[in-house]
Amino acid sequence: MDKYKLFALVSLGILISVAAFYGARELASREIGSSGGYITNSELNSLNITPPGVQVSSNQSAIYINNSTTLPVLMGPMYAPSMYSFEILRLINPTIVVKEGVSVHFIVINVDTDSYHNFAISNRGPPYPYMVGMMGLGFEYKAPYLPPVHSDLYAYSEFNYTFSSIGDYWYLCTYPGHAENGMYGEIIVR
Repeated sequence: MDKYKLFALVSLGILISVAAFYGARELASREIGSSGGYITNSELNSLNITPPGVQVSSNQSAIYINNSTTLPVLMGPMYAPSMYSFEILRLINPTIVVKEGVSVHFIVINVDTDSYHNFAISNRGPPYPYMVGMMGLGFEYKAPYLPPVHSDLYAYSEFNYTFSSIGDYWYLCTYPGHAENGMYGEIIVR
């Protein structure tokens, strides 16, 4: 086989691989829904900054939100003490304190390499049973289950939520056994 035919075959192979990759990525984003899809590692890193109007207290493991903002939530970080964790602005399962009437644009991203996760907001706190997703726990919002990392792509879902009533709420993962094992945190609306 001459070098031109070999070059053409290799080029065609690369083109097919790239088309298959982007086609699979597009198909996967449609499966998650119109409010989600997949992001790359560089896109993930660009999200993990403290937005304006948000204060982070590492000492109190708390995040204070006084204005409408975007909040990235990482699910299942591998370096956390447990895979049953959320990382929000570099804190593990922090308490989120929100001013009444504020809207938060949540971007929830599964960074776990081997487990599905989701993000739900409930008006009921722990303890949680194994099958928490099947229970009538007064869910205010429940995101879809997101698959683990695949080919260096992270599944995400996003939604807006307005905290219109003062009170205590909880964010949790409703995948069986996850909230039961500590994958939750408190939201205080003042």
